[in-house]
Amino acid sequence: MPLALFDLDNTLLAGDSAQAFSEFLAARDDIATPPNFLERNQDFMDDYEAGALDFNAYMSYTLAPLVGMPPAQLQTLIHAYLDTHINAMIPSRARTLLEEHRRAGDPIAIVSATGAHLVEPIAARLGVEHVLAVDIETRDGVITGALIGTPTFREGKVTRVQAWAAQQGWDYHSAAFYSDSHNDLPLLEAVSRPVAVDPDPVLRRIATERSWEILSLRDDKAHS
Repeated sequence: MPLALFDLDNTLLAGDSAQAFSEFLAARDDIATPPNFLERNQDFMDDYEAGALDFNAYMSYTLAPLVGMPPAQLQTLIHAYLDTHINAMIPSRARTLLEEHRRAGDPIAIVSATGAHLVEPIAARLGVEHVLAVDIETRDGVITGALIGTPTFREGKVTRVQAWAAQQGWDYHSAAFYSDSHNDLPLLEAVSRPVAVDPDPVLRRIATERSWEILSLRDDKAHS
């Protein structure tokens, strides 16, 4: 049973869940966000696309509005966000692809550089059991803003997948990995079936040069 590994943002989703969540927070009157919150978020996204993201600084900044928030309020907030934003960001083709892997009996995992507080409930809506995401420290259910362990970002995705697959008794080298981003090259290069999904220009060039699969999951029913 070969593993089927999926990036989340701009791969299984037609858009970026973390950026959409920041927009959701900024639009609310009951959430305090830093000045120029969305502009600074966009700066981070530009750095990500350029392969120059300071990941720890990005996570610290985007988590700031959630630090100290009571757990019940946080969960209500996230569920409201899922209802108003995420459902519309899931392409029908992504659901179809996931179902094809389920019928084949392939274990499926989402491997995302977004915080687990968002990825886990999104994965649940997609029917995906296994999640490797950025683990965030909480105390009594309250987010502190600190990260735990190795972030699932760039080479960190390989580190986390390797450890998780070994624990499960699975061979990740024989896996398929679907991603849109050149930031995921370390894991794309580590698996036997790299698939570029609606790839960014850098990944499209590399995928073409290396004869990797190039796939589009976007459809007219999905929008960010």
